[in-house]
Amino acid sequence: MRILGEFDKGNIKITVFKMNERVSVKFEENLLEQTYKFRDGSLINTLTDVQRFCSDSTIDKINRIFTDMAKARSYAIEAMVEGEEESFDEII
Repeated sequence: MRILGEFDKGNIKITVFKMNERVSVKFEENLLEQTYKFRDGSLINTLTDVQRFCSDSTIDKINRIFTDMAKARSYAIEAMVEGEEESFDEII
């Protein structure tokens, strides 16, 4: 796998990879990431293609997904904490 390039779009870091005639685009924000994959023959083959793909409306949608992911992670952590019973060492 090789890195074709990387760039930022607002608060999102975008890294473009190429491997076995497939392009993968990784979007990162804080501790969350999304990866989109494109097969050979699609319209996405180069770094320039990915930059065109990352229009303002696409980045807005990706940001909304990041918001949903952060909420889901937060809810899952809250559920874990609520499910734990407090335990104390047994004192004899």
